[in-house]
Amino acid sequence: MPAIDYTAMLLGATGNVGGRILHLLVQSPLCKKVVVVTRRRVAEFAHPKVQQVVVQMDTLQEELAPHAKGVDIALAAFGVGKGSAKMADEEVRKVEITYPIAFASAAKAGGAHVLAMMTAVGANPQSSTKYLRNIGDKEKMSEALGFDFLGLYRPSVILGNSNTPSTLGAVMPLLHWAMPLRYHSIHKNDLARAMVAQSEQAWLALAQGTGAAAPVVKILEYREMEPFFVAGDSDSPYPAHHNRSHGRNPR
Repeated sequence: MPAIDYTAMLLGATGNVGGRILHLLVQSPLCKKVVVVTRRRVAEFAHPKVQQVVVQMDTLQEELAPHAKGVDIALAAFGVGKGSAKMADEEVRKVEITYPIAFASAAKAGGAHVLAMMTAVGANPQSSTKYLRNIGDKEKMSEALGFDFLGLYRPSVILGNSNTPSTLGAVMPLLHWAMPLRYHSIHKNDLARAMVAQSEQAWLALAQGTGAAAPVVKILEYREMEPFFVAGDSDSPYPAHHNRSHGRNPR
């Protein structure tokens, strides 16, 4: 039986959600080490638990391979989001698909059992929307890697995110009452907590021998992530994500 504590590897720590994930991993008593994959060294990440690995993104998998050995949980909160409309298709697919999958592949080769991949609500390889097709391809390729537990986290609008227009962030929570639950906005802190907490639960089940015999793929939209939210853990002034009105907001 493997040890209960774990080593994590994180892609996207310089981003809004990834930065919060790093904070939670450093604070977690179960996490003994975090391998942070970046394109540049970040002084603010200095911590006894944190090992920074600086890579060239186009050779990420090869450069990361020796550092991925012994990793248990991999978390990817990396992408360009809906700002991809301003980028060339080839560059978008590199950022949204090639780099996260190279990261996940290195983690799998290094022995990781759990992968948390941030995608987006509506992800579908057959979607008529290019962005959602790209995200759907990322999910499909993540599943093909064969992790013991794969969590696909599908947020809608992310509050507290520097990439989210302030007007949209203010309006979205006011419209929750009229929207299907899967399209509710989610604060970056809540999304990060869901990714870390679900990954830890999956790891504990595997470490204790109570996990599923076959690989598990779990899609987490707002409804599935909401149980991990913690009141007071969000910097958002909007309390909507603590108002549980599932009966009025079917998926």
